[in-house]
Amino acid sequence: MKKPLLWLAGTLLICATAVVAAGCAVVPAANGTSSALGRASTTVITGAHTDVGGHRISEGDGWIPRSAPVGSLGDRAAVANLDPDLRRALADATAAAADSGVEVRVNSGWRTKGYQRALLDEAVRERGSLAQARRWVNTPERSSHVRGEAVDIGSWDAMDWMSEHGSDFGLCQTYENEAWHYERATTPGGTCPEMLVDGSAG
Repeated sequence: MKKPLLWLAGTLLICATAVVAAGCAVVPAANGTSSALGRASTTVITGAHTDVGGHRISEGDGWIPRSAPVGSLGDRAAVANLDPDLRRALADATAAAADSGVEVRVNSGWRTKGYQRALLDEAVRERGSLAQARRWVNTPERSSHVRGEAVDIGSWDAMDWMSEHGSDFGLCQTYENEAWHYERATTPGGTCPEMLVDGSAG
């Protein structure tokens, strides 16, 4: 399994090369996407809603204004609409991580189909084609976020902790290229399935 910190180092190297020509932001995006890898995100926060690639998105769509501790997001749609088993697993993992001095923060969870479509449209514009966009953002019909079955972890130390301990709670990284994307893909203490190469594979 590729460690998130090693993955970040590689990303920083890519961005250091690209920054002279186009600029590069390597920050887990507020909208929970990976669109900041190598390019500046077009997501603009404006109060209680945001503009995602030309679409107006609100917290009711599952948008989280900024990465936040899980405990502070309980009544937000992004967490409240998650599958109950995933919510419990996330809460249990969060408590265990805190015992190790690690704060689990979340960038994104449940999303409406409209929000997912906005993210995909944005990714197509940023990456130049639907095929490239689909490596990072799934369609509304196939997205585990729309089904409430996925969360995006918003801090690198928590991603690293999850890569080591997530399966104790049934939480698994499901895509090789998304160190932040976790789903309840096994039973607590079970073995996580082999990761898919990216979102276009499943």
